[in-house]
Amino acid sequence: INHMKTSFIEFNVANFKIFKEKISFSMITRKSNHTFENNGEYLLRTSLIYGPNASGKSTLFEALHIMKNLILKSTDLNDDDKLPHLPFLFSDKTENQPSFMEIVFSSDNRFFRYNFSILKDKVIEENLYEVLSNGDNTPYLVRKGQEIELFGEFEGGEDLKSKTKEKYLFLSVAEKWNNSLAVLVVQSIRNINVIKGVSDNSDIVIKFLKDGRVKKDRVIDLLKKADFFINDFNIKEEDVSGRLKTVFETLEIKKEKIDRLFSVHEKFNESKDSLGEVEINFSDESFGTKSFFSILGPIIDTLDNGRVLFIDEFDSSLHPLLTKFIIDLFEKSNPNNAQLIVTTHDTSLLSYKDDFDKDQFWFTEKDKYGAGNLFCLDEFDIRNDTEYSKKYLEGRFGALPNIDFLDDYE
Repeated sequence: INHMKTSFIEFNVANFKIFKEKISFSMITRKSNHTFENNGEYLLRTSLIYGPNASGKSTLFEALHIMKNLILKSTDLNDDDKLPHLPFLFSDKTENQPSFMEIVFSSDNRFFRYNFSILKDKVIEENLYEVLSNGDNTPYLVRKGQEIELFGEFEGGEDLKSKTKEKYLFLSVAEKWNNSLAVLVVQSIRNINVIKGVSDNSDIVIKFLKDGRVKKDRVIDLLKKADFFINDFNIKEEDVSGRLKTVFETLEIKKEKIDRLFSVHEKFNESKDSLGEVEINFSDESFGTKSFFSILGPIIDTLDNGRVLFIDEFDSSLHPLLTKFIIDLFEKSNPNNAQLIVTTHDTSLLSYKDDFDKDQFWFTEKDKYGAGNLFCLDEFDIRNDTEYSKKYLEGRFGALPNIDFLDDYE
C-alpha cells in the first residue's frame, strides 16, 4: 500500500490560533502547464504562500501537521492528555468553540474528504466522505460526539465504536484495527509531509540513505546540478568521544557510535590542474550547502514516490536561485506528479511571471482584530504580464507588514 499515489487537493481550518473564520487553501485549478489531471480535476504541482510574519503562513502548515499527527496518534492519548484545541486567540467567544480541520485528497484514483471538530478534550464531530466525479459526497462515517454512524466500507465496524473514546478519532481506531478503508485513508495522509524551515539537519538525509528511501546517486546528481562542486560524500560511523561523549552522558543518551558526513571535492594546484580529491567534514561546508543538503532527502523521497511536501520558511538560508531550482524540479522533472507547497518571503520567485500562473501564488494577512486571512492572487483582476513582485511590494495585494519606516522619526 506504500506505493499508492496520494495527491493533495484542499485544506480548510477554522477557529485555530490566528484563524477565526474558516480559511481554505486549494490546489484545484484550470488546466495549464503547471497542472496534472487527477480523476477529471486539474491539480497544481507547486504553490507558494507569501505574507508578513505572524500573519498565518506557518499556522496554516502547523494546523495541517497537527491534523496529521492526531490522525496517526490519537489512540495513543492518555486520559490526562489534552487534544490540540488551540482556538482563535483574540476573542472572548472562540475559546469555548471547537477548532475545525478538513482535508480533501486523492488516494490512487479515489477522492476523499475528511474532517473533525475538537473542543478541549473531546471530538465533537468527525466525518469521512468519498467525493464522486459528479460532485456527490458518499458518507462512510458521520459522527456527532459519541454517536457514530457507519456506512459502506465502514459497515460492520460496530465493535470499533466501543473502542472509540471521546478524545479518539474513529479513523485512528479503525486503522489500528486494520479496517481496509481506514488503512488506505491513513496511509494517504501519511504521504503528506510537513517540514519546518530548511535548517542544517543532514541526519534526515543520512537516515533516508541508510533505510534505502533515497539513493545516493540521486543526491549527488542534484548537488552537482545545483553547482556545489561536491563530487561525492561518505557517511562514516565513528565512536562517540570527547565533548560529545560528555554531553550524551549528561543527557543519559546511550549511544556508542554516530554517523559523520564527509563531502568530497576536487583539489587543484595554481595552474588549475587537478590534484585528485580531498575529503572534508561536512560540518565545515557553508550554511547554504548544509541547508540544501538537508532538504534533499524529503525532496527526492517526495518526487520519487509521488508524495506531497509542505515546507515552511522554504527560503531560509537558501539562495533565490536554489529555491527556484527546487521548484523547477517539481515543475519540470516530476513524472510522478509529486506536489510542493511552500511558505516564503522570497519575492524574486514572484518575478518569474512566465514560469508561474497567478493561481500558484497565495497570500496571508492579518486584520486589525488579529484575525488571519488567506487569499489567492487569482482573485485579483490583473493581467498575466504584470510584474507580480513589484505589485506585491507596492502593497497592491495587501499581505504586507505595516512597518513604520525609520525616516518617519526624523
